Amino acid sequence: MRRFFSILFLFLFAGNTFAQWESDTLRRSSGFYLAPAVCGLSDKYSTIKSQPAFGINLGYRFVNKLKYGFFLEGGVGISWLGSNYPVEEYTVFTMGRNWTYTEDSRASQLYISTPFLAGYKTGHGKVRFQTCVGVSFNIKYSDFQRVTIDGDYPYGLKGTKTSGEEASFGTSFSGIIKAGISIPLTRRMSLDVLPGLRYNFAATRLEELDFRTSVSTRYQNWSAGIDIGLIWALDNKPPLKLEEPAKQEKERKVDYTYQYNPDEPSQPAKEEKVKKGPYNFIYFEALGSGLTYSFNYERTLLRKDIFSLQARAGYGFIGGLYSFPVGVNVTLGHATQKFEGGLYATFERVLFEQFNVNIVPEIAYRYEGSNHLFIRLALISHYVTKTGELIPGFGVSVGGCF
Repeated sequence: MRRFFSILFLFLFAGNTFAQWESDTLRRSSGFYLAPAVCGLSDKYSTIKSQPAFGINLGYRFVNKLKYGFFLEGGVGISWLGSNYPVEEYTVFTMGRNWTYTEDSRASQLYISTPFLAGYKTGHGKVRFQTCVGVSFNIKYSDFQRVTIDGDYPYGLKGTKTSGEEASFGTSFSGIIKAGISIPLTRRMSLDVLPGLRYNFAATRLEELDFRTSVSTRYQNWSAGIDIGLIWALDNKPPLKLEEPAKQEKERKVDYTYQYNPDEPSQPAKEEKVKKGPYNFIYFEALGSGLTYSFNYERTLLRKDIFSLQARAGYGFIGGLYSFPVGVNVTLGHATQKFEGGLYATFERVLFEQFNVNIVPEIAYRYEGSNHLFIRLALISHYVTKTGELIPGFGVSVGGCF
């Protein structure tokens, strides 16, 4: 394995002689990363101490460069974390005799995360130093233990079984710090090798919907590994016109019988206005303001330069439960990528299986593609007006725009 990495780095350094080493001029870049890591889970009140295990982080990064080498980074990722527990031996008396067996346990958690980081990267050289620090908002999708049983097991067949919370939901916040090197491969593409540490410092429990009492620091997880990613620069394109440009007026035929009168006022031809960007959005949203999933329609009501105002309505259901998210949002930005802030009211019968009205503020990143693809990543919070409870969350929207 050591020989493989040595050959890999020699190849990268040899290929870099053909790259352009001047400071970057392209401000935006994106790419993917894979981060094998050593990780662990812990319960501060448990007498059984867990041992580290192998985990992995992977995801998508979007980087916006600022001045003097500084940058902002966002994205979305998936983390698979775990830990091993000491083998425990049990002896039970049943069916007229003693039974002795062992349990070898491994705990696992699956997270969806949205990291936001700020960092610095040097602009010259074949190898460039890079560091960043930030916070990640996480959604815990599952939490379970896999137990391997061996020996005389009196309660059925021995082997590997799943126990504990097989499916759970919760939110958490993690701190992230990374520092390493970035190696340009071509003028646009670079390889990032960034040792990093992720540590969960707070989590919320689903059974406590009141945000003030649901935050807990009892359960912690961490991962220490190396983020290996490919990232490529994006063109600094001018604002895209997503609709067909207005047709130019046909040239008038010259009428040689026309008598020119310099005192006759002339009215310049009116230019046709070109609409920038789509006005209609139809999309499916997971979680978000609809709580479970919802189908939505959004219409642009006003557009002025980089400012747009939209209205939205949707319908979500699961089993016999329903939700109706409605509201408005504003967007800032040119072309395809924009920042969004919104305020919605969700009429629902999901949380308590009773009718409620939730006030839902949100901030989001949205992509309005020239190929009619629409994507939105949002951070939200449900304020339940009936009980005063606050529920944080996120939403992912995918659909079309025209």
